[in-house]
Amino acid sequence: MSVPAAVRARWRVHLPTALETRVRAIGVADPRDPWPSARALDALLAAGAVREGPPRAVGAGAGPPLIASQRLCWAGVELEVECVAMAEGVMESNLVAPSWDELTRSAAGEDAWWELADAFLAAVDARHGALVDGEAVEVEEPTPSTLRARLRRHLGLLVPESVAGGAGAAADAYRWLPRSGLVVLLR
Repeated sequence: MSVPAAVRARWRVHLPTALETRVRAIGVADPRDPWPSARALDALLAAGAVREGPPRAVGAGAGPPLIASQRLCWAGVELEVECVAMAEGVMESNLVAPSWDELTRSAAGEDAWWELADAFLAAVDARHGALVDGEAVEVEEPTPSTLRARLRRHLGLLVPESVAGGAGAAADAYRWLPRSGLVVLLR
């Protein structure tokens, strides 16, 4: 299926994701705060996403769930939001979309996609993350000395502005996400 020129014009970058496009974020959750999964869902619903089916959660029955997820539809695109509790309050949160090629066929343009991703990242208090096709993300905070190795492993990184300059010629600071304060670095 070919993509109409008007739709292609609304997307300035191509990420070669095969099965899925995953915005994977790492943050720290205080057990006294609202659950990151609930905050993420609220932000995505406010941005126009609609629930598809019931939420799913696994946990001890008290406190934040170990895993919480919800299927959504946004601008004709099937999404899933997923939050996984890890050791010591670390939370991995994921916004999962179809492959980039499928995503670019949506009614929304690239700016709308990044606004949605930024709302998600801000809602889960992301400290850093990556744009991936399913692979795991490092939990440790990125540093200028670790950026190049991470860029070899991932399609793109989501890093604080203070770290973004450490990538040098290995990456392009593609976009600043104002709500989350993160910079999208693409290799």
